[in-house]
Amino acid sequence: MSQVGPGRRFESNVKLADFLGLPATRATKLYNFLKGADTQYSAVLEWLERLDFKLVFPDERAREREVCFVDAKVVSAGEGAPAPQAENYLAVPLVGEVGAGPGVIAQEEIVSWVLVYREHRSVIQRSNLLAVEIGKNQRSMIPTLHPGDIVLVDRNDWGQQTGYGPPGNIYLVREPGQEGGGMVKRVALAGKGDTSTITFYSYNAVEYGPDVFHLHQYEHDLRRAVVGRVVWAWADLSRK
Repeated sequence: MSQVGPGRRFESNVKLADFLGLPATRATKLYNFLKGADTQYSAVLEWLERLDFKLVFPDERAREREVCFVDAKVVSAGEGAPAPQAENYLAVPLVGEVGAGPGVIAQEEIVSWVLVYREHRSVIQRSNLLAVEIGKNQRSMIPTLHPGDIVLVDRNDWGQQTGYGPPGNIYLVREPGQEGGGMVKRVALAGKGDTSTITFYSYNAVEYGPDVFHLHQYEHDLRRAVVGRVVWAWADLSRK
């Protein structure tokens, strides 16, 4: 429970359950377990400790970090200008490639880091950021995104409060049954209850039609379908 509370990673138990994608019934069991009130499951921690295992949050390694510039190189256009202030930047983990067309390319360990300016209007007040690269030959989001482009994803913004409009919003999503990896798509919801569907749209609609899935394929948990919203992108214009 050290990560739950005001000023900590999760402001409340509700925020923690929301991050983990837990429905209310399972969230209650989680709270009891963390408080030590559920002895049936607390014994599991003792067994793990005896086996020298460590319990960590799923994305503990893939979170943004503070920046410290050490002998930062200044390009010629910046000669004579003040040095950049480290506190104005975040280092965001780049975790590999994702698909923009059919199929999923698995996310691997952190492969690099991307510097992000904290005060940019697309980033300000955002956290839990992740960077992913559009994979080779993934052309379904052309002309907006091309293979090799890098997108910045806010995993705290997955449509739970505002839905998935306006239609131009883009998200990092998963196909049913996928735990890692993902695709970059536009998202739309339709229906209610057992008839609810989620549709992933491509910008290159002539070559790539929409993918429609029923929410029961995600155990009626949208967090399993939507990883987070794409809030920024870097593009290599030489390839355009």
